[in-house]
Amino acid sequence: MRTGYLTPPIYCMILIDYQRPSTIDDFPYLKNIDGISEDEFGDDNYIKALIISSEEVTQETYDELCIVAGGFLEDKEECRWNFDVEVIDDFKQKNNLNDIFPLLQNILEKYNCSINVDHIPIEKFNFLSQE
Repeated sequence: MRTGYLTPPIYCMILIDYQRPSTIDDFPYLKNIDGISEDEFGDDNYIKALIISSEEVTQETYDELCIVAGGFLEDKEECRWNFDVEVIDDFKQKNNLNDIFPLLQNILEKYNCSINVDHIPIEKFNFLSQE
């Protein structure tokens, strides 16, 4: 997400489709809440929505970014998702895919996603899914 044409991005959204049922461990803030059973928790698929930002975001910005992610995910049947913001100081210096790829790879590893972006042909990034 940018403020204008040919400007460095302010935010980058990543959607990680784990292609597995969600568990209560995907939503640690829901543990030990009455009415939420860990045994019955989960749907057929779990997706993690992440925003990369170079600085902390306000609650208002967080809410707006969550709405953007929700636009992609909230109507998916049998799918649970959650949302986080990753603050990476030097992100504001990144202006192209070659600069963003190493940063993206670190985030994928942090969130236990086995995709290696170096093995994805660059032309695949013209598509919504890089499969």
